[in-house]
Amino acid sequence: MIKSSSLLLAASITLLSVIGCSSKPTTADLMRSHATDAQTQVDLKKQLAKDWEKGTKLVSSGERKVSDGQKRIRNAERDLERARKQVETGNKEIAEGSKLVADSERVFKETFPTQNTNPNQL
Repeated sequence: MIKSSSLLLAASITLLSVIGCSSKPTTADLMRSHATDAQTQVDLKKQLAKDWEKGTKLVSSGERKVSDGQKRIRNAERDLERARKQVETGNKEIAEGSKLVADSERVFKETFPTQNTNPNQL
């Protein structure tokens, strides 16, 4: 702990003396600054290229999903229309069947009043 504190103190004193002595940046300082700026630009360009590639993949994937979804909607709408017609047909058949059952029971009772048609009374 004492060694690291001593080293830190020494480094701080050295840094302060260098900063205090030099008023202008050196050529090496400027070169490092340019290198840092250039690396920042390189990193940015790489990130932008990576984002562009990711974006094009997302667009392609999204377009496929939209197309597939629209197709599924069309199929579902056709299926829904068929189902509605089936329900409508079923309701008509129920109404027609119920009328036939009621009419046949009524006519049977009128025609054969003495005959029992109730299965619970047999």
